[in-house]
Amino acid sequence: MSGELALRLVAASATDIGRIRSSNQDCAYVGEALVAVADGMGGHAGGDVAAQMAVQVLAEHFADEHSVAALVKAARDANRAILERSESEPALRGMGTTLSAAALVSERGGLRVAVVHVGDSRVYVKDGSGFNQLTADHSLVEEMVRHGELTEDEASIHPQRHILTRALGIDPGVEVDSWSLALEAGTRLLLCSDGLTNECSDEEIATILDASPDPGDACRALVASALSHGGSDNVTVVVADLVEEAPRATGDDGALAEAPAVEAPFSPAPGRAARREERRAAAPAGPPVRREARASGAPPRQRRRVERIVTPWSVLFVLLFVGTLGGIAGFTVWYVDATYFVGLHDGRVAIFQGRPGGFLWFKPRLVEVTDTPPSKVFPPYRTLLASGMIETSYSDAQRVAKNLTNVNSFLALPGSSTTAAASGTSGTSGTSGTSGTSGTSGTASTTSGPPADQPSTSAAPPASTATSSAGAGG
Repeated sequence: MSGELALRLVAASATDIGRIRSSNQDCAYVGEALVAVADGMGGHAGGDVAAQMAVQVLAEHFADEHSVAALVKAARDANRAILERSESEPALRGMGTTLSAAALVSERGGLRVAVVHVGDSRVYVKDGSGFNQLTADHSLVEEMVRHGELTEDEASIHPQRHILTRALGIDPGVEVDSWSLALEAGTRLLLCSDGLTNECSDEEIATILDASPDPGDACRALVASALSHGGSDNVTVVVADLVEEAPRATGDDGALAEAPAVEAPFSPAPGRAARREERRAAAPAGPPVRREARASGAPPRQRRRVERIVTPWSVLFVLLFVGTLGGIAGFTVWYVDATYFVGLHDGRVAIFQGRPGGFLWFKPRLVEVTDTPPSKVFPPYRTLLASGMIETSYSDAQRVAKNLTNVNSFLALPGSSTTAAASGTSGTSGTSGTSGTSGTSGTASTTSGPPADQPSTSAAPPASTATSSAGAGG
């Protein structure tokens, strides 16, 4: 940004892997003029790669020109880069990510805040009018809510609430929602993955933002709250305050906030190691002594004490421990064998027994290969198919495989017992790598426009559900 600009973003981020996921597929970016959150999906490795690429390409391409059009173009460039890499590397095929970003742009003779959005991560604004959600989730259940097929309460517990209708890296012509707002100094922005909003209500989030003037403290408190409610997904948040002050002259506009850094393994202090080596050097040299020889030379009283350690209680403890391990092993085998999923094998829809990607040392077993190629599968289910559509029985899996090409089964499949395989669990400090996708921009999507003084470049944000300042604790 140029030196004469009066506003800048003072922002912080936090992320956590959560309490369930095995990896963090969220990624955040924080700079003086740009902040972003991405929630990856598409397998253990693909989700993190897609999320990182989204924020990196966005930041690099937006740096050349600070405008709404440039921000939208940067998001589309990120979509193209993810799609090209997914197609060129089989291990990353099917990866995608959400992307929600806000940036300071020059427009109409002044500074405004531009927002771009794809997926179900969210952008909120907190100012004198209250706490408002700016973005609309691009998810199957949100579409159903907008069409009156589900209530908000039903949507919050719907089994397909993580299925996306839009994501980067899936459709070359993905539609990017974008608009700009005239915001004043003192306004606070919150960007977050669904790992926060699935666990915490808007009222709770607003209360935490009110109680934490410092952006870093607010981020940590929000992540801690999500974890206290269960932490079922990666959770990533960015809190950015608009302040009236000239931007600092730095060579780097921002930084990625990904999975927590892995600490180096502990090693003794040099002085302690040196002293230990000195003691070894000072010890008298001699032939090695076998443990058996030392034990046989022990006094009789000491030998009896060692023998008495093996008591009936210790034997019982060992038996219980072994029995517990056996029970765990038996449950694991049952858990794996009782699950089927519909996926892909050699370019055909196939049915497997086991868990997608395997579970512990158990790999999925191929049960049946159909004649259906992925090209004949109804588009909203192709990404679900790549991740694995889990069923509780072989007959249910056969039903799902049979109906994948049936357009009329769009809302009937997957069934109530069908779940999309988790794409992995980001940084924060580590989501959706957890989101699946049931389609692309071909799925009908309706969003309401921003206020009259906030024109939209593409699709406008929805009407906000406001939480008043008083009701939010401030």
